[in-house]
Amino acid sequence: MVEYRVGRLPSPLVAIGMTMMALLWLVAATPVDAQTRTTVARGNTATTVQKATPRKARRTATPAIVNPTYPRDAMLVIDAESGQELEAASADEQRHPASLTKIMTLYLAFEALDSGKLKLGDRMPVSAHAMSMSPSKLGVHAGTNLAVRDAIMGLITRSANDAAVVIAEQLAGDETTFAQTMTQKARQLGMTNTTFRNASGLPDPAQVTTARDLATLAKAMLRDFPHYYPLFSVQEYVFGGRPLRNHNQMLGWYPGLDGIKTGYINASGFNLVTSAMRDGRRLIGVVLGGSTPSDRDAAMGDALDRGFERAATLKLAQYRPAKPPAGAKYTAINFAPGAVIPGEAPRTTLTARAAAPSSASAEFDSRTPAAGDANVEGAKWAIQLGAFGSSQQAAQQVQRAMTLLPDLRSAARATIDTVPNNGKMMHRVRLTNLDEQRAIKSCKRLEQAHVACAPINLSLGVAQN
Repeated sequence: MVEYRVGRLPSPLVAIGMTMMALLWLVAATPVDAQTRTTVARGNTATTVQKATPRKARRTATPAIVNPTYPRDAMLVIDAESGQELEAASADEQRHPASLTKIMTLYLAFEALDSGKLKLGDRMPVSAHAMSMSPSKLGVHAGTNLAVRDAIMGLITRSANDAAVVIAEQLAGDETTFAQTMTQKARQLGMTNTTFRNASGLPDPAQVTTARDLATLAKAMLRDFPHYYPLFSVQEYVFGGRPLRNHNQMLGWYPGLDGIKTGYINASGFNLVTSAMRDGRRLIGVVLGGSTPSDRDAAMGDALDRGFERAATLKLAQYRPAKPPAGAKYTAINFAPGAVIPGEAPRTTLTARAAAPSSASAEFDSRTPAAGDANVEGAKWAIQLGAFGSSQQAAQQVQRAMTLLPDLRSAARATIDTVPNNGKMMHRVRLTNLDEQRAIKSCKRLEQAHVACAPINLSLGVAQN
C-alpha cells in the first residue's frame, strides 16, 4: 500500500496508473447506447442503428440533460411512398411532442377548411384563455378577432400558442374538447401511442407520442392535404407589420427539404419532423430530444442522407404526390399576403366583449375580392414577378415581394395564373390593381432588393421598361 501525506504528490508512475484506472471505470460505467449504438426491439428481433454524426460540427455533441426515468432521444426515417422504415431508434417509445402537437391542430384546421366548417376569410374570437398562453405567440388580445389565414400561418411559422387555442376554441368550443378530438383523429390515422391534452404542445405530463406516430401524421398530411402542404415551406410570414420567421432552419440549408415542424419544451428536448425530396423519392424524418437546435438539425440531416442512400440501394419506387380532394376550395396560394380569397364574404364571430377587429386581423380579409387584373378604374397596371415551375415557388415569390412592399398590401392583389410555356405549365405571378406610377416605383424597389420584376400595362398587355 502506498501512503500519501498532506503536501506530497504521488510519483509520476502512480499518477499515470490512477488516471488509467479512472478512464477504464468511466468507459465501463457508460451505457452501451451512449458509447456507439442504440438497439431497438422489433418483436423477436433487434435492429442496431449507428448514431448520427452531426453534419455541421462533426464533433461530439454536448450530451442532453436527461431525466433518467424518461429518456428523450428517438428517431425514425421512412420512405413516404411505401412507408418502409429506413432507420430507427426508440421509435415506439413515448416522448413529449412539444409543438409538434400543432401538426395535428393544423390537420384538423385544414380538414375544417375543406369541409366548409371554416372559411379562409373568417375571423375567430380571441378569448382570455388564448391570450394567456405563454410564448411563442402572436400577442393577440382578448376581445379581438384573428383571421383564419393569420392563425394558420402563425402556427406554421411562429409556432404561436395563442393562435392554436383560438383555432381549438373555434372548432370545438373549448381546448379540452378539441384535445379529445385530436386524440380521436390520431386513432383514426393509426397513431396508437399518442394522447393529446392541449392544442399547442405546452407542457402536460400526459401529452405523449412516438416518433413512429409522428411519421404517420406527417405522411397523412402529405396524403390528405397536398394542396396545403407547401405552406410548411414558407420561411417568413408578415403579421401586423411584423415578419414571423419559420423556426425550421433546415428549410434554408438542406437540399430538397420542404417542411414540416419544430418543437421544444424542457421535458422533450428539441424535436423536429421533416420531409425532403431527392431523385424523385420523398422521405419523412423524425428526431426527438435533441440537446440543441443545431445538433438536432445536424442529426436530421445525416439521418436523411443515410435514408436517401438506403432508398436508392433498395430501389424504392419514386414518390407519387397525392391529388387535392375534388371539393377543396383553397390551395396554398390563397394564403399569400394580398392573395384573393375565392368569392366569399368573411364571417366574423363576436364575443361578449366584442371589439373592432385589429388591423392585423382585418388587413387581408376585409377587402372585396378582385374581379380581375384591373378591378378599379385607373388601376390598369401590374408588376410581373416571373413564372415558376411550381405553385409553391410562386407563392413564396408573392410572400417575398409583399414583405418588401408593405405599403402595397392595402391595394395590390396577388394573382397566380397557370400558363403554358414550351410544353410545360408555369405559374405566372403578378401584383395587380396598381396605377402606372405605383407599378414603376414599386418595381424599382424590388430590383434594388435583387427581385426580378417588370411593370406591365394591362390594357396593352406589354411590359414597360
